[in-house]
Amino acid sequence: MPVCDGCGAQVDDAHIRARIERLEMATRFRPIHIQVLVLGVAPPAAPEDYFYRAAQQGTERSPGGRYFFDALIHCTGENSLRFASEAEALSEFQRRGIFFTHVVECPAANATERQAAIARCAPSLVKRIQFSYKPKHLAPVWTELQAVLPLLAAAGWSDRLILDGGQPFELVDKSVAARFASAVSEKLTKAVSNSA
Repeated sequence: MPVCDGCGAQVDDAHIRARIERLEMATRFRPIHIQVLVLGVAPPAAPEDYFYRAAQQGTERSPGGRYFFDALIHCTGENSLRFASEAEALSEFQRRGIFFTHVVECPAANATERQAAIARCAPSLVKRIQFSYKPKHLAPVWTELQAVLPLLAAAGWSDRLILDGGQPFELVDKSVAARFASAVSEKLTKAVSNSA
């Protein structure tokens, strides 16, 4: 069985196809210049909850998937309900220079597997950040990414991290999501004023 570049596990062809499909969806909405790179742990197991999978007529995200989608779209300063479609909301996310990616590019079965995958994939994430994404700021979400912060600091990203009291944002409730959106919006506003 081949080894997946996205998670480091031995996988079947269906796993590889699903990863490629996620990469294609994300690439469609990748900004040319990334102002804020939002870092998640791993994609959700349910394909319909993948952030860049714009819901089509008759499909629906789970309540948790809907909450997370809305929380990230709120970083644009907009309510996701304002948009006629999720694709339109994702285009606004792109237009504002925000991109969302994961440390581990494939779903993980459980917390133990996620932690092992984070440790395995974090060094390649740092390389992707430095040589491919080249963002102005990084915003890790989920406290599981605390283990990645020393690697980011060693690579010179400490002063460009958007954190919640020195820790990754844990987007579990509306008050934290609001603080996260405000912190990202503040960096975007500064980036626009500095380029003017």
